[in-house]
Amino acid sequence: MQTIKKILVVIDPDKPEQPALTKALLFAKQQPITLKLLSCLYYPSVMASNFLSTKQLEKTQSEIIQTNQTRLNNLIDQNTQKNVTFETEVMWHWPVYQGILKVVTSFLPDLVIKATHPHKTIARKFFTPTDWYLLKACPAPVLLVKNRDWTENTTIVAAIDPEHNLSAKSELDRNILNTGYVASSALTMPLQAIHCFDPSYWDILLEAVDKSGMWADVFSFDQEQNESMVLEKLRYQHNLKFAKECSEFVPNSENQHIISGDIEEVLPKTLGQLRAGILVLGTTYRTGLLGSTAQKLIETVDCDLLAVKPTGFEAPFH
Repeated sequence: MQTIKKILVVIDPDKPEQPALTKALLFAKQQPITLKLLSCLYYPSVMASNFLSTKQLEKTQSEIIQTNQTRLNNLIDQNTQKNVTFETEVMWHWPVYQGILKVVTSFLPDLVIKATHPHKTIARKFFTPTDWYLLKACPAPVLLVKNRDWTENTTIVAAIDPEHNLSAKSELDRNILNTGYVASSALTMPLQAIHCFDPSYWDILLEAVDKSGMWADVFSFDQEQNESMVLEKLRYQHNLKFAKECSEFVPNSENQHIISGDIEEVLPKTLGQLRAGILVLGTTYRTGLLGSTAQKLIETVDCDLLAVKPTGFEAPFH
């Protein structure tokens, strides 16, 4: 992706505020863009009514669609600005994520933006099942935004893992950095790159391997020295690969950050220190969220989330 020219904005039909649209408009700073406002609707309570005939259900559905089309038109009137061309679509579809994916297939956006909202009953839970399916299955980059403003000090942080097998095969790290770079250029926000090295994982692995005798033919030192040497070599390899991956899109070493420790503890803290407004990471359908960035972690970070797919990814839903 070289530039962001087309954005699909998922409008929440049940919310007065639309942070996804607010942030989508910010991508028009540098060049003209097309925003397609999508309202994907389905109300089980309406469809399950035993008091309405088939014709009445169809009429009710049609009226709901028209009401939401009027709302989209009003949003356009309220947000008209230079460099922005609007399109709209209202559809009745269940599951909602499949409806969104159908529009992605036809519209072919460079970016999909959708708002997230805290659950009323579950503390700190932002993402709905629709959000998770989009993270896993949408072929276009997906930006899930929370109702927090981006300020002049906000940065974009691209989280990569050069040691992950999938990264090299699918150019996932390059896609993450490239997407982060394009977003940072459009939004005029600095791009940072980050990688987490967890030494506790390698300590456990090295201890298990050492007990199996696999290092015996390689090292003649005692066990403690062997593990220390291997761990330092691993750190050095991580540093080299990370710097190489960053060289094209984040060449300044001051914007390259290798953090050490449990990712669920150190990443949220580091994102705060870097004033991250957007965290860019890779996702894939088969394995859920790639590498160590698990669901618990994503729910924990306070910034917006931009999910990128591997090269050659195909949506499993049509």
